Amino acid sequence: YWARKPHNVVSEYIENYTKEGEIVLDPFCGSGPTPIESIKLGRKGIGVDLNPISTFVTRMTAIPVDINLIKKTFEEIKVNCKNEINELYKTKCKKCGNVAIILATIWDREKKEPLELRYYCGNCKQRNAKKPDDDDLNLIKKIEKMDIPYWYPTRRLAYDGNGFMKKERADSIPELFTKRNLMALSILFNQIEKIKEQKLRDVFQFAFTSMSHLASKMCPVAKPGGKGHWSKFSATSFWALQSYWVPPLNMESNVWMLFRSAVEAKQGIINGKTDSNNQIKYYKEAKKFDDLNDGANIFLKTHNALELTQIIPKDSVDYVFTDPPYGGAVQYFELSTLWASWLKLDLNYKDEVTINKQQDK
Repeated sequence: YWARKPHNVVSEYIENYTKEGEIVLDPFCGSGPTPIESIKLGRKGIGVDLNPISTFVTRMTAIPVDINLIKKTFEEIKVNCKNEINELYKTKCKKCGNVAIILATIWDREKKEPLELRYYCGNCKQRNAKKPDDDDLNLIKKIEKMDIPYWYPTRRLAYDGNGFMKKERADSIPELFTKRNLMALSILFNQIEKIKEQKLRDVFQFAFTSMSHLASKMCPVAKPGGKGHWSKFSATSFWALQSYWVPPLNMESNVWMLFRSAVEAKQGIINGKTDSNNQIKYYKEAKKFDDLNDGANIFLKTHNALELTQIIPKDSVDYVFTDPPYGGAVQYFELSTLWASWLKLDLNYKDEVTINKQQDK
C-alpha cells in the first residue's frame, strides 16, 4: 500500500499518549498501522478511510485466521488449478530437451515480442534462460486466440494524463496484462471465489491482490546485483512507479509461482498471519461505534472523513494519530483501481480529496 507509516513509530506515540482501554482514531487509516498498533497495545482502534482497499488491507492484516486452514485451502487450490495454469508456461529445456516451466518472459514493449525465457527444468534441477524458439512463439500465438475461461475485470482506468499520473499505454485493466497472464489470473481467481467460508476467501483474495500487480506488464526487468540483488535468472520484479507505467523491457512472471510466493514465501500470508495471530491477542470487530463499549476493540469503516459524526459520537475519542493524503502526490484511488477491480469494489472517485485536473479537483 502506498506511503505506509513505520509501525514502531505509530506504536511509540500511542503508548506514550494513551492508556489501556482508551479509544484511538485514524480517519485516514491507509493500510492500518494506527488501529492495528492500538489493539496490540490493549487500546481500542478506529480505522476510517474512504478507500475500500484500505479497510480491506487493514482488516486482513489484523484478523485472526487458522493457519492450518490456510495451508489446507492452499493445497486444495493447488490441486485444482496449478497444472492448468502451468500448461500456459511450458517450454523445452535447452540442455536436456525435457519439458520445463517458464518462470518469466522478458518482453520488448515496442516490438511486442518476447526476447528471453527464464525457466526451471525439473530434470536438470536448475534455472536457466534461453531465446524463445518456434514452439514458444507458437504457444503464445495459440494463447492469443483462446478465450479467457472465467471472469476478469474490464474496468477502465480513471486517468487521462492531465493529472499527476501520466497516461501510460493502458486504458483499461486488461491492457495491463499479457493475454497469458490475464488467463492464468482468471483461472486462479475463479478457484479462490469457490472458497465457501468468507473470511478464508477474503484471506486468499488478499494474497491474490498482493501479487496481481506483479503479474502485470508494469514490472521492469531487474538487473543482476540491482534492487534486491536479483540473480541472473530472477523471475520476479516490483511495481516501479506510482503510475501505470509499462517499461520498455518488462517481465511477465508465471502467475502460479507468484501466488505460491504470496502464500508460502517468507513475506507470504502464512508467515504474515502467524505473526499477526501471535501479536494480536484479542480481536473483536465492532459493527458500529457502540460495540466498542461492549467487548469489541476495533472498528473499521469505509467512510468519508468529512462526515465522521455520522459514525462516531462527539467527544468519544481519546487520541487521534493520522497522516492525511499528500495533496495530489499519490493518487490513491487511481492506483487502487487495479486491486479494487479484481475485488469488485467500487471506488468513490468524486469524494476523494486530492489534486487532480482530470477529475476536476
